[in-house]
Amino acid sequence: MSIGLTRIFAKLLADGRLATGPKSPSEVLVVIPSDDRRRDAAATAGELRARGLKVEVYHEAAKLGNQIRYASRKGIPYVWFPPFGDGKPHEVKDMATGEQAPADPGTWTPRP
Repeated sequence: MSIGLTRIFAKLLADGRLATGPKSPSEVLVVIPSDDRRRDAAATAGELRARGLKVEVYHEAAKLGNQIRYASRKGIPYVWFPPFGDGKPHEVKDMATGEQAPADPGTWTPRP
């Protein structure tokens, strides 16, 4: 005997009767600009995590467009760009507004 739970849940979701959470618990995706900068990306992620942020690091040094699309598909609200070279600034992109600005991993906080 089957009552079709999958169909029932699909209908409830389609009608908006079930609350759903975000696709990803991550608040920030740290991109990996190149294989040479992988350690910088990991260090930045560690610094953000130490401040209590939920951070994910992209798994490879892929094209930036692919990394940004990944954050968009997962619903991650911020993309963090570690320095792409010595002396360059960190930058963060707000995925909701599209704004990108320099940021300090030691002091930056997401909007409420």
